[in-house]
Amino acid sequence: MEKLIEIYDFITSKQIFITIFLVVVLLVVWFLAKMIFRRIAKRLLFLFTELSDEETIEDIAKKSASIVAVTLVLYINQLLPSFSPEMNIIFETVARAFIIINIASLLNNALDIFNIRHAKKAWHRNNSIKGYIEIAKIVVWIISFILIIALFTEQSPLIIISSFGAIAAVLMFVFQHTLISFVANILISNGKVLKLYDWIELPSSNISGEVIDIALHTITVRNWDNTISRIPTKDFLTEKYTNWQPMFSSGGRRIKRSFYIDQSSISFATEELVLELKNTTHLRKSIETMLEGKEEEIGDINEWLETKGVTNLQLFRKYMLNWIKMRGDVRPDMYLVIRTMPPTPMGLPVELYCFTRATTWVEYEETQSEIFEYINASAKYFKLDIYQQPSGNDVSKLKFR
Repeated sequence: MEKLIEIYDFITSKQIFITIFLVVVLLVVWFLAKMIFRRIAKRLLFLFTELSDEETIEDIAKKSASIVAVTLVLYINQLLPSFSPEMNIIFETVARAFIIINIASLLNNALDIFNIRHAKKAWHRNNSIKGYIEIAKIVVWIISFILIIALFTEQSPLIIISSFGAIAAVLMFVFQHTLISFVANILISNGKVLKLYDWIELPSSNISGEVIDIALHTITVRNWDNTISRIPTKDFLTEKYTNWQPMFSSGGRRIKRSFYIDQSSISFATEELVLELKNTTHLRKSIETMLEGKEEEIGDINEWLETKGVTNLQLFRKYMLNWIKMRGDVRPDMYLVIRTMPPTPMGLPVELYCFTRATTWVEYEETQSEIFEYINASAKYFKLDIYQQPSGNDVSKLKFR
């Protein structure tokens, strides 16, 4: 025992030995405390939280263990022979700054967890608060930075904050993009003009895809070719873009497409044409429905057709209109129009304007394709020609006299 006392007295008599002794003891205390409490923290997190991400649990446990370990080191340092006054001030200041940084980091972890849980809730699925979370993180780090400066300068944090007024203009210049993005994020979120999983198009940037992330500075879009695009948040206030999500909500997706009729094939309808149409199995019912109840009015059918100005194109339009109405995949309660447009060198455009029940891309394209395939196949029964530019096959059929 006396030998140990002699060794202790010898160590305490030399400052260099005191310093080495303290460093070794404090490092051992820090290592043991961190290792033990890290395991305790992990078990507590597993028991009392619903966190499933092991990486996040490990990160939180490390930071919590570091805070406890450094606090214990500061307490042990007060019980043992101290460093020199200057070294002791530096040591305690650095240790406290380390604690502040870890607490700030833990608060940011808590904000991330809150954001993840918010996104998982069904009623919040489309409302991203990531922009607000990132602003809160910036505020946490600013407060931590102020506390650390106050700690090193031994000034009140209020004095540090008041001195920021002199450099406010510089800070606004440095953080101008952050401030603009913050305002844009608020306007987008509160206006509900853009939400997670919306389908958007930005023609100026050739971007078309699904919004997968709304952050403070950027909005991330997964394009339909599976590439990723990041657009500055402020661009959604200045650039033109289309949000297709209301179309999905309405339950109807528009078809607005034209086919071209060779104008030379348009003529007045005749009795012969009507009879041919009636004798065509898949056209009979529709033609009879169109003429139903007009037998007395018609009399001489040729004269009636000419007097009424009925053309083969008119019959075709009305036939197609009835046929589309009978389809179950087109909404009859929304606009349904087949109209002729101003003539062009390519022929007479006939535009189909309607809404399909299917809003998903594959089903919508299938419906649209079926309709126009049927149009192209049916035109010939009405003595109409679908116009197309002469091809090599057309030229090869030319005969010279």
